[in-house]
Amino acid sequence: MAQNLMVCQFCETSNEPKYKCVNCDLILCEGCKIKIHTKIKKTEVHQVLDLKEFSNLGASETIRHLDLKDIQCSVHNAEQCIIYCEDCKVLLCAVCLLESHRTHTLTKIAEVYQRKLKELKEFDDKIQQELPFYADLEKELKQIKSIENDQYKEIKQRILKKESELKEIITKQRENLITELDKLWKPREEEMCRQLKETAEKSDALTRNKAKIEETFQSHSALAVFTASGKLNNDLPTRPVNTISEQKTVFSETKVIDDNKETFGSILTIPVFKVTETFMSEESIWKIETFEDKSNILCFTTESTIKSFKFKNSKCETTSIAGVDKADIVDMTKAKDNILLFTIFKSSEIKCLSTFTPDSKIETFTSISPLYARGIHATNKNILIGFKDNGNMFPLQEESRRGILVYDYNCRHMRTYEYDSNNHRLFSLPEVITTNINEDICVIDSTNNKQWEGRVVVLGKHGNLKWTYNGHFSINSTYNFNPQDLVTTSKGLILVSDPDSNAVHMLSMEGCLVTSLNESHGIEKPLCLIINQDGQLQIGCSRIGTKDGKSKLHTVDISL
Repeated sequence: MAQNLMVCQFCETSNEPKYKCVNCDLILCEGCKIKIHTKIKKTEVHQVLDLKEFSNLGASETIRHLDLKDIQCSVHNAEQCIIYCEDCKVLLCAVCLLESHRTHTLTKIAEVYQRKLKELKEFDDKIQQELPFYADLEKELKQIKSIENDQYKEIKQRILKKESELKEIITKQRENLITELDKLWKPREEEMCRQLKETAEKSDALTRNKAKIEETFQSHSALAVFTASGKLNNDLPTRPVNTISEQKTVFSETKVIDDNKETFGSILTIPVFKVTETFMSEESIWKIETFEDKSNILCFTTESTIKSFKFKNSKCETTSIAGVDKADIVDMTKAKDNILLFTIFKSSEIKCLSTFTPDSKIETFTSISPLYARGIHATNKNILIGFKDNGNMFPLQEESRRGILVYDYNCRHMRTYEYDSNNHRLFSLPEVITTNINEDICVIDSTNNKQWEGRVVVLGKHGNLKWTYNGHFSINSTYNFNPQDLVTTSKGLILVSDPDSNAVHMLSMEGCLVTSLNESHGIEKPLCLIINQDGQLQIGCSRIGTKDGKSKLHTVDISL
């Protein structure tokens, strides 16, 4: 059993202390408490507690309780507080009471102490109940902070990594573009330097000969004429045949960044157009197609008949090969296996023509019912079909359906392009469709059939919106942009007919206007466009609104 090492602090001999005097702060044994402590003057008011009771009550609480009689007045330092003022919420000494608190509500200090002690204990209990919530919350917040801090660090590292990757991509693109620019400029610069050198040499030779002749003319000696004539070469230098002409090169900046592939843009040499042939047509040419076997197909705006054509004596001579029963052709496309696919007004059916002779039969290739087909374009893999619902063209309603369906050659539906990533409509009325060398989907989208207005919409090959073109102020200052047809070149340029403005807009793959064909080239009311098998641009025009009232088909060489 453990030995009790405590002794009475009065007699210092008894090792069985049982009491503690709070006032004296001494531990007492039974004998000293009765025989000695009680006999000392003023100790009769001391509070002596059993050690067990003292331990249970707590020293602080016990001492505080005794301290109530010794609270010093905060105003009168020599006085002790004797009462509590309920009105002023302060402890008072006798002087304070007499000076200004005699009419106030007064309470014994001990009563107020017990009341406030109770309030504090109750508040302490509430705190004790509330603390676990905050402890748990603190733990949860620390955990969230730790998780989100890790997320922050991870995302920051990914951003920095992406920055590094983009810098590499941009640097590579910059180097590629500068290399491309150098390939365009360096040979021309060398050729210019060569031609300048030759020109300067020939000019110097002519100048020297001229100076010698002038010197001879100024001489009084007849012999000088014979001498000079024998020394001079009477042959003039050969004039250069293929002198270099100005070539305009532009930097076409991209409008959007598409999968980090087109951050900068592209270097473009502005083409030179030359109308090489013009053929008269009996009617306004709505659509034309040309095939590898040299078959040429067209349809007029006023007929529902598909015709073959050939050029003879500056005329576009046509032969009917198939008729569509009282229906307007909307769009047509050259498909695999030398077949022609076309759509007709207010119909769900895609029509097919596989031969081009007067007895050719029109068949139904597929149907997109209940939707109506509009623009159509065939690639080596797929068929793209513009569609609308069977309601009015405009104005669009919330339930209106407008977009592009992608089918394979087995007439299986592959995908639909109708809304962008923000669930906004991509199209109002997709009338004409083609693709470029990047497999971008280029669409003429009519936006208002009353105002004859539209735009060009270009999607990436996966259906993401890349850019739109709404005309250009330099061309469409008088009339709205009213695109009717479009075609792409082997360099990726996009040509768009705009009959109201007598222009063919040439756009870069980034959607910037590069140049245009217009009335200065003899182009009026261009409707349809195609690149023929010889790489020439063919433009079918309307006769309505032209100066001579005639429709024409132009063949244009494009030097790229």
